[in-house]
Formats: sequence, C-alpha cells, structure tokens
Amino acid sequence: MRKLMFILSALVVASMLLTACGGGQPAATQPPAATQPPAATEAPATEAATEAATAVPSPTIPPPVLTGGEGCDPGATQVTWFVGLGAGTDPNVIPDEKAWVDNYNKSQKEACVLLNIVANTGQNSYDALRALIAGGNAPDIVGPVGKAGRASFQGAWADITPLAQQAGFDLSTYDPALLDFTKDEGVLVGIPFALFPSFIYYNKKLFDEAQLPYPPHKVGEQYDGKDWNLETFQNLAMKLTVDKNGNDATSPDFNPQNVTQFGYYEQSTDARGIAVFFGGGLPYDPADPTKAVIPPNWVDAWKWYYDGMWKYHFIPTGDYANSDQFGKGAVWGSGNLAMAHTHTWYTCCFDTAKMSWDIAVMPSVNGKITAKLHGDTFAILKESKHQDVAFKVLSAMVTDPALNVIYGGIPAVVADRPAYFAALDAKTAPNKIDWSVAVEMLKYPDLPNHESWTPNLAVVNPLFGKLRTDMEQTPDLNWDDTIAKLKSDLEAAYKAAP
Repeated sequence: MRKLMFILSALVVASMLLTACGGGQPAATQPPAATQPPAATEAPATEAATEAATAVPSPTIPPPVLTGGEGCDPGATQVTWFVGLGAGTDPNVIPDEKAWVDNYNKSQKEACVLLNIVANTGQNSYDALRALIAGGNAPDIVGPVGKAGRASFQGAWADITPLAQQAGFDLSTYDPALLDFTKDEGVLVGIPFALFPSFIYYNKKLFDEAQLPYPPHKVGEQYDGKDWNLETFQNLAMKLTVDKNGNDATSPDFNPQNVTQFGYYEQSTDARGIAVFFGGGLPYDPADPTKAVIPPNWVDAWKWYYDGMWKYHFIPTGDYANSDQFGKGAVWGSGNLAMAHTHTWYTCCFDTAKMSWDIAVMPSVNGKITAKLHGDTFAILKESKHQDVAFKVLSAMVTDPALNVIYGGIPAVVADRPAYFAALDAKTAPNKIDWSVAVEMLKYPDLPNHESWTPNLAVVNPLFGKLRTDMEQTPDLNWDDTIAKLKSDLEAAYKAAP
C-alpha cells in the first residue's frame, strides 16, 4: 500500500497521539500523529543558519535532509517546505518527496521549492521548527500536518482564505464540514488534503463463529431488527466477548477472569479519543482559556467505557490489552477482538490480507453519530515572506494525486479517490472492504476535534493519556474525585501556559 502507512506503523509503536495523528503520544493506547511534517529552509543564504537550527545528529536522530533548488529557474522565488511534525520523514518516503519537488521546480518558473526534512523523533522536529521561527528563518510551508501538530504552534499559521481568493482558488468545491475541520480557532489554515476518518473495524471470522450478522455498512440501517445505537452496539459486543469455556458476557456463567476474546476496544487513542464517541467538545472555556470545563458528554463516554471494562467486561482492561494474547496493546491485530474503533491509517498496523475483516458505520449515541477524524494538510506560516507564492505551491500540493499516494490519506478531492481505494483493495485482498463506509463517516466528524488546541498542550496531553491508563488499571475508580482532579490539573496547566 502506501508508504505513509509504514510511517504510521512506527508511530503506533511509539504511541504518540498526545502530541499529534496528531496525531500525539502516550503509550500503546495513543494514536499516531498522522498529521505532522518536518522543517524547510529559507534561501541558500540562510541554509547554514538553518542547518545549525535543525541538525541534531546523534546515534538515533538522523541529520536533516536539505535540497538546494536544483533545476529551478534563476528568477524563481524560493519557498521552503518543512517536513517533520508527523508523516514524511521515513527514509522510504524521502526520495518520493524529493522527486515531487524536483518535478515541480522544473514544471514552472515562479517558485523554487527547497525541502527541509527533520526527523520527528521525540520533540526534535518541533524544537527545530521553533528555532527556525525564533531565528527569523521561518519556513514558508509546513506539512503534512494535522490538528495536533498545528496546535503546538497555535497562532502561527496564516489565514488561507484571502490567499485563495487572491489566487482564484475555488474553495466552494470542498465539503463545508471538511473546511470547518481544517479551521483552527475559526481560521482556515489549510486546504483539506489527506483524510483519516474513523469507523468500526470488525472481524468477520469471530462474527461467523458466533453466528451473528455483520454490523451495518450504511447510516440508518438496523442491526438484526434494532436501531444501530449504543444499546444495540453494547449488547452485540457482549455477545462477542467469550471466556475460556465458551460463555459470552451476557451469560450468568461468564468468567471475566479468563476472557479469550473481547467484543470491543478503542484502538490507539487517549481519553479524548474515547470521549468523542459521545460527541466533540473542548476541555476549557473559550471565553476564559484558564478555566477547565469537562464536557458532560465526555464524562458520560468515559463512564460508559469504564463500565464496559469493569462491570460488563466486553472491553479489555489494561492487563488484558497489554498481554501477549491481545497483541501487547495492538489488540485488533491479535485476531482476538471482534470490533475496534480507529482510523483508516490503522491499515498500516496489522496483516490486512491475513485477517478476514471489513468495516462498519459508527453507532448513534443519543441520536447522533460521531466519527472522530484525523486529517493532514499543508499550512503556511505567518512569518513566511512569500505567502502568495507559497500558496500557489500549496495549492499544487493538495491537488496532486502523487502526494496523496505518498501520504496515504483519503483524498479530499473526490475525483482522486477511486485510485486511492484501488490501491487499498490491492493491499487488503483477498478481502473486499466496503470503503464507502469510510467515505460516509467523513460526514460525521467530531467538532470541536479531539486534537484541537488547548493552552499548554505539552502538559495537557499527558493528563489525558494518564486518564486512560487510570481507567484501564483501576477497578474501583471514584469518578467524582477523578473528574475533580483532572479539572484541577488542567486549570493548573492552563494557568502555567507559556
């Protein structure tokens, strides 16, 4: 399949959702930061300063990859492209990025694109980009980058809308919901590019063994004569949770101490990713960002998920999830899980051809469907000295199918999707995956998004990672105390925000 998937696979192992895909970053339960790239340099005159700012060679962190504008027209304006806040730094991808730049530079005379690729190990690329900005050598374009990566540089991104108007770029061809998703704090900072919706992965073999029908592939379809809602979903997950004696979790004889197969799991996300199953939200007051506000629907979602582990036993606890039998955190890939909620990028992280599987739409919760969304774009820094030329490069990037193939997300441009899904079909054969489910789930993003900016993100992210860990490891969690402590810790982080 696409080479980005190997990047994402590495990111999953590193567990990073808490910031990226967004990606960020706690352990086996966090999603990959599938939304961030490296750093770009300014003109050749500044390359020495750029190398000093970005090169952090060590036994584990490779030096930055820089290009010098070979093949450019002598009169072209130099535009730097920084890659490193997520996807794009894997050695297998770099030659393709270089080839794209080379082809683009030779195809026109207005822009000369310079690449600066900085390994996204730990905070390496983030620190490099901060150093470039602080030193007056800010790159022009950063990407691919998602909400979590952009949130780490909140307020640093240019508004794309006037640049698009000036260039005659028609934004009305994009789904308004996707344009809203690509806004940060109400400002359109990029053009929808690579999209990673979430949905329900299901193991057909386990459904067949239980003689249960597969879950719905279309919004509005019923499941076995019942609405596809939270109650129906939970009951199904319990029937698909089995102990060593073959009793399912609806049976009075079920033994939760010896489970061999679970019905459901939130794969690769933190507590916010779990929360938005019940709808989007922000953990602070937008009118006063020093004040923590825990959305009630988030609390409801956490309690439901917690009860799923400790009361109804259809979700693996931390001990189960991290065991050998359940893939040491990669629960879906173990083959002993009936249903998982995660994103398109997770096709990177299990044997898609060996397992018999398909995908289903999200169930409704309180009458509403929410499918948390990750998405990459390319953004222009406010510090760019050439925003108009940078936008022309950016508009070519987001509409070129070649880059979408490199990074592997569902193209925002509908006409490019058949080729994308054809490549996925080849990877997942002999399975016949109903990719219309993924496209349908794009209509139900979590807004506000779970990777949205918060004050002091570097401190806040671990708090939500810890909450998921506490949920998975504590059988008698006091929720009143837990929420009060989380709110207190969040407010302390907000007030200490740099």
